[in-house]
Amino acid sequence: MRHRMGWAAAGGDIGKQDRRVAVRSLLTTADGDARQLSAAFESTAKGAAYTAVSIDDGEVDPEKLQETLLSALAEGKVRNPMLVWRPVLVALHAIETGVLSEGQNIAVICHSSKGLSVQKLNIRRADGRGSVLAPERREAAISVPGDIGYECLVQNARIKALGPDGLSPRTAHRALAKSVGRSALGLECRPEILRMPNGDWDVLEMADDRSLVPSAISGPLPDLSGCALVLVETVAGSSLRERITLELKSRTKRPVISLEPDAVARGALVAAGRAGDGDPVYFDFLPVLSTIVFGSDGAQSFDLINADETLEAGRVYRSPEPAQFAIPAGQPSVSVFLRKEAESRPRMATVPLEQQLSAPTPVSLWVEQKPASGRARIVLEASELGRQFAIDWDEALEDERSWEQIIADLETPPPAVPDRLVLKCGMHPWEESTRSEGLFSLLEAELEAGKVDWATFASKLAARPFGEYCISSDGILPNSIPPETVNRLDQLTEMAMRETQARIASKPTAANKDNAALQFLTWQFRRCPKTVADWLIDCAGYRSFPVGSHPFVQYQASWILIFQGLGRIASDVETENRIIQLLMSIKPETWSWRIESASMAFLLSRSDSAPLLLDPDDFERLVKQAVADFRANLHSNYTKFNYAPFLTAGLLRYRLKEPMALLLGHDPLAGDLFRAIEAAETDLLRNRSKKDPGFNRRKDKFLPILADLKTYLEGDDGNPNLLLDIYGAGP
Repeated sequence: MRHRMGWAAAGGDIGKQDRRVAVRSLLTTADGDARQLSAAFESTAKGAAYTAVSIDDGEVDPEKLQETLLSALAEGKVRNPMLVWRPVLVALHAIETGVLSEGQNIAVICHSSKGLSVQKLNIRRADGRGSVLAPERREAAISVPGDIGYECLVQNARIKALGPDGLSPRTAHRALAKSVGRSALGLECRPEILRMPNGDWDVLEMADDRSLVPSAISGPLPDLSGCALVLVETVAGSSLRERITLELKSRTKRPVISLEPDAVARGALVAAGRAGDGDPVYFDFLPVLSTIVFGSDGAQSFDLINADETLEAGRVYRSPEPAQFAIPAGQPSVSVFLRKEAESRPRMATVPLEQQLSAPTPVSLWVEQKPASGRARIVLEASELGRQFAIDWDEALEDERSWEQIIADLETPPPAVPDRLVLKCGMHPWEESTRSEGLFSLLEAELEAGKVDWATFASKLAARPFGEYCISSDGILPNSIPPETVNRLDQLTEMAMRETQARIASKPTAANKDNAALQFLTWQFRRCPKTVADWLIDCAGYRSFPVGSHPFVQYQASWILIFQGLGRIASDVETENRIIQLLMSIKPETWSWRIESASMAFLLSRSDSAPLLLDPDDFERLVKQAVADFRANLHSNYTKFNYAPFLTAGLLRYRLKEPMALLLGHDPLAGDLFRAIEAAETDLLRNRSKKDPGFNRRKDKFLPILADLKTYLEGDDGNPNLLLDIYGAGP
């Protein structure tokens, strides 16, 4: 097309050169302006009941271009639009004129912007449609680039029109002359009168010049031996058409038929008529889209769109058999590998589920698509959640590995992950012993007295006789606790909440500087009311402020309770995410081993969802923090060492999200961490004085833990109870 449009806010700007847009460029650009293109459609297709739009085959990203064209058609209010491949329209015209017959395999060679496009079609009868024949497209056209393309022809003609002076303000009007297009196509050019920018007139004369046309078609043609005949389509004039046809005849032994310049337009009329009558216009293949599923034989490729299937244009294809997955409990998202035909690399899409799963949940993945109607609709359906999730190919991340390599990597068993840390509860701290009262008697006595010794209760909940807490780290009470005792504990919790709330609202005094009630609440682990997490997150926001800026922080050591308490009581994904964002907002150089590092270690070790909330940047920073914590203890007595291996073991649980994380040979960060652990081992084994028994005890506790950490980094099956062992090695 040579039509041009002007866009302006003021009448004086209409027609300015910098506001002109070639319709041809809008028709062939995947990211073209649909609003501008709709104006052209609105004027050319006005009043049509059915509209067929030709689309080139084999040159640009077809799905994006299709979506742009369909958006423009919708905005232009074009009725019953359809996109039809240019070679298909040529074949429809040839069927209508009796050139083609049933069962023929043909080639259609279309003159294109970059050279030629070669499409092979099968002429078939539509099932149950009587004598109606339709082209069947089974693969994308092959582009044969060369100087014969329209773009090159127009460029040569434009250079000739500009003359020896080239493009300048005085000659720019010639580049837009109609004669340029006619000359490029080998059509007759009469003298053309042009208006110059200064108001003068210019006469452009472009006589027929065969030097503008390349003498041969560059590049090899695909094999056409299986074709009954070859149809040639071009809008060029007779001389150029004849030269193209003769060149093609010399390249193949198949019969070559050159069609008239309006063959595509006449084919579009046939397509529109068939659409109005309900007859098939053509049959098309859909680009193969695959994912990866796991079965009894391990990971394997699964086609969501069958490679050998074709579909009548206008009909909707849906995967006959969806891919089936199972999402583990607690996982907030699901990752799906995708491969699309004609795309250079596969991709991985991550779909957030927007809610935590309490049990393994089945999901299915399927595709819906119409021929020549834009990108496929990829849907992940979780029927048990009553939800469907759309997957956007463009938003998915490219994977540099080949499809085969991804499958091979998935076939390899992923490295082990340390078990989640669960600190069990039991009856020992509830019952009296020779050394202390049990929680049973404390609850009864304190509630009767009316005045609560919060420090005693906090100390009792924090105690771990025989490895048992009063309340487990999951917030569970022992099964044998009677209901009346649970009720007393709930009453005491309400009292602690009221007292702590009052402290937030009042000015700190010598009488209310004590955080014992808050300690009592946080040592209930996940049984702690969620409001306490809100209080602590708010308080943690004062981390960079002086001591005393918040009622909970009257001493520097108060920060230990605030941050470790957050790590203990986080009980849902939302709270975990808020805590992670808070910790990551604190500058690395201000992190403390028993404040920020400890809080993050608690979160990652006790939750299946917290590791999944880390993004790659967060993970890398935390690994560097763990390395720094290791190095900070070198040549010391290792009294501040506990949270370095604790954080490292928690980071190993990031493998729940990225299975190859911290694996030597796969993740460069693993090497940094491995070297830091080895340096600590060497330092712990150095000769020490026998007068330092505390160091020797710490050495004996930490060396097996460091060996277990190295085993995990190497990819071997490690100690599943590693996190529990680290916790037990603490002070």
